[in-house]
Amino acid sequence: MLSCLLLCVSNLSAIDSVEYRDLLPYQGTPISMEERDERGNLKIASTYVDKGAWHGFHLPDTPDYYGSFTGPLFIAQEYSLHLSDSIQKLTLQEPSTGKTLDFSEAKQSRIYSKPDGLYQEFDWPEISVLLSLNYSDNRTSVVTTKLVNHSKKDQQWQLTWSGTPFQSHPKLDKYKLVKRVDTWSNGVAWQLNPIMDTWNIQLADASFELWFSPKTEITVSENNGYMAKTQVLLLKAGQNLEVLSAQRYFHTQQEKLAHGDINWTKQKQLLAENRLLWLQRISKGVDKGIPEFRKLAAKSMVTLLHNWRSPAGAIKHDAVTPSITYKWFNGVWAWDSWKQAVALSHFDPELAKSNVLSMFDYQFTVQDKVRPQDEGNLPDAIFYNRDTERGGEGGNWNERNGKPPLAAWAVWEIYQQSQDLSFVKLMYPKLVAYHAWWYRNRDHNANGLAEYGANLHPAHLKNGQLNREAIIEAAAWESGMDNAPRFDDDGSVQVLENRNNQGEVIGYSLSQESVDLNAYLYAEKVILAKMAKLQSLDKQFSEWTTEADKLKNQIQTQMFDEKTGFFYDIRFDGKESKLLIDAGKGVEGWLPLWAGAATAEQAKIMVEGQLSDQQFSTKIPFPTVSADSPNFSATKYWRGPVWLDQALFGLLGLEKYGYQIEAETLAKRLVEEGEGILSQAPIRENYDPLTGDGLHCTNFSWSASVLLLIYQEWLNK
Repeated sequence: MLSCLLLCVSNLSAIDSVEYRDLLPYQGTPISMEERDERGNLKIASTYVDKGAWHGFHLPDTPDYYGSFTGPLFIAQEYSLHLSDSIQKLTLQEPSTGKTLDFSEAKQSRIYSKPDGLYQEFDWPEISVLLSLNYSDNRTSVVTTKLVNHSKKDQQWQLTWSGTPFQSHPKLDKYKLVKRVDTWSNGVAWQLNPIMDTWNIQLADASFELWFSPKTEITVSENNGYMAKTQVLLLKAGQNLEVLSAQRYFHTQQEKLAHGDINWTKQKQLLAENRLLWLQRISKGVDKGIPEFRKLAAKSMVTLLHNWRSPAGAIKHDAVTPSITYKWFNGVWAWDSWKQAVALSHFDPELAKSNVLSMFDYQFTVQDKVRPQDEGNLPDAIFYNRDTERGGEGGNWNERNGKPPLAAWAVWEIYQQSQDLSFVKLMYPKLVAYHAWWYRNRDHNANGLAEYGANLHPAHLKNGQLNREAIIEAAAWESGMDNAPRFDDDGSVQVLENRNNQGEVIGYSLSQESVDLNAYLYAEKVILAKMAKLQSLDKQFSEWTTEADKLKNQIQTQMFDEKTGFFYDIRFDGKESKLLIDAGKGVEGWLPLWAGAATAEQAKIMVEGQLSDQQFSTKIPFPTVSADSPNFSATKYWRGPVWLDQALFGLLGLEKYGYQIEAETLAKRLVEEGEGILSQAPIRENYDPLTGDGLHCTNFSWSASVLLLIYQEWLNK
């Protein structure tokens, strides 16, 4: 315990130092409930959120909004929207003179962020006003307002807060956001009107509250705005005065009742505990090395925690979503969760475990009313709202397909960091069932090489016949590489029905055994063997080891092309099978190296033959399609852009086969050349391999996860 405290104290200056200030661009003022760029990202680049809350804030970008934290942003179940331009703007007035402090005229002003919150500081000769916004729990943020009297005379001040919510959503003119405004002795609450607009906003009986620690007089205007004014407060000579206010967002009145009223003593305790937690995270996740790389590690951690959502609706465990700033990404995806959990395990193992459990809460069982045939598998994605017609088409919740099997990797990495054997014991049978599903539902010819495919679903039938286009789409989604060239429908790929022993259709496969899928499955067998050994399950250890050896041999002998020196998918038609060379080389071909399934000679051939700047050693290394492929397109999703998870697998593959120098060189190039990675800019979903430009979604969690892991592996020396 003492060593932990000493370590935290040693990092106290680090978390408060300029080094970790302003990791992300939080500055901005909302002008409507929703304002996005052409890609679907919020125009305000970043939002500060902590503790898994469903609301967040920005820093003011103009003097008119100094003294307030702009926003808030709130998540209407699935959609990130703004409640106000500034729901709590502070005004300080000297009652004796009627003079109001103008924040823009302060002799000195500092507006900045730290990993643990947002801050504003304003100095005049006789007084300083210090504001901080931090989180105390998963529904509550707290603004601390501190007045410091620099003079030798007592001062008197009256504090006023004011703000007005937006009236309506820009795409829904007839919808009025606020149903009613409630006030009490030290607070005000806005009850929001229910709405279930599938593509823009979803609310049940949500509310947003403000609480003030001093006694206030609250008035409400016709446009649902408010003003909260304190009594005259005495600020003694040379002393400080501190007042607190709290902001709370609830999806339902049930949530509100569960949290109860604000207890200010408890709030201070919770704020202190959260600060200590941040010190521990920085201590664990960021240790040494070049300052700009340390900043990157901290920025990656902060990005992950901004995307953390606490249990609400159908999300039963704390989980990290892909991005709070992108239109469609306030849900939980399977393989996102596995990658995020690996990174989280390095600084918050408990959140990492919860992230995994959030998906396994919905692992299908034989008792499932909709898909007992998918026992062991999991949905692709889950959201606040579970589609009530689960076999149907509506909503973002997706059960049409699975996602690549990386869950065992995540659990094993969590164990490596936490040494929590109980978590392994909890997850092992779930992982075994998940692994078995692939061979029962996605190995059409029962040869031990699995295929991507689709689940039974109404979307996969059309007029009583197989909907070929929809099934191929779902299979590509199942791979995670949605529009990769190897899934282009040239008419040669077959859609196959998979049947159980009773002859019943239980799913569909493409006539294509994918190299990445089987590399993932090989890695899972190796990890499951390790887990079995940990639990003294000797027979299972032996069985997993035997299965792994067999699959490794198949990958080495059947999926590698000697002539081109690369791994490919296998296309089969019942008579013969061939490597899918014509589709070109894709980053999936590096997965056997990550998994350890390639021979040393195969790895040597690939490193010597495929790591030129015209192939996979582009400006940002490991494009999704080799730069010399006729299908290469530098900015077209999975047809060229660098997705950092695949880049990580490539780098780890090089490291595994002894190419440490190459791995470190490419890792450093990636972070140095990727737009904004080492500066105050959001981490992007993917990057242009030729220019380094950031593409698509902002504040993307698995990219942040990878950057933290790259730091841990290669940049913290």
